Amino acid sequence: MLKVRGIDRGLLEMINQAARDSLPNEFVAMLRAEEGVIEELLLLPGTLQGEDSATLMMHMMPIDYSVVGTVHSHPGYSNRPSREDLELFRRYGYIHIITCLPYDEGSWRAYDGRGRRMQLPVVEL
Repeated sequence: MLKVRGIDRGLLEMINQAARDSLPNEFVAMLRAEEGVIEELLLLPGTLQGEDSATLMMHMMPIDYSVVGTVHSHPGYSNRPSREDLELFRRYGYIHIITCLPYDEGSWRAYDGRGRRMQLPVVEL
């Protein structure tokens, strides 16, 4: 398992922009890390985005050992994981990010595979 020590600031800005662009729907993608830093999104074909949920087509996921987890947006002001989010967290990856309105540097949180909040420093690449 790849040890993750941070997320790239530019990628975090991209995530929040994708969340704003997806409104009123949720945005969802996979997270890729290189040398311990999450620095890329992986968009899966067939992903479904709606106002109440977003669904990843996991059978479309390539074999990719750099994928460390997921990211998605909530169209409201809460970045706390739902019951459905916790199910996803348990099944795939070990770092999960949820961002919410207003989709800025302070509106996201990282969680582990059990849904516990975790620290994930923002780094400059």
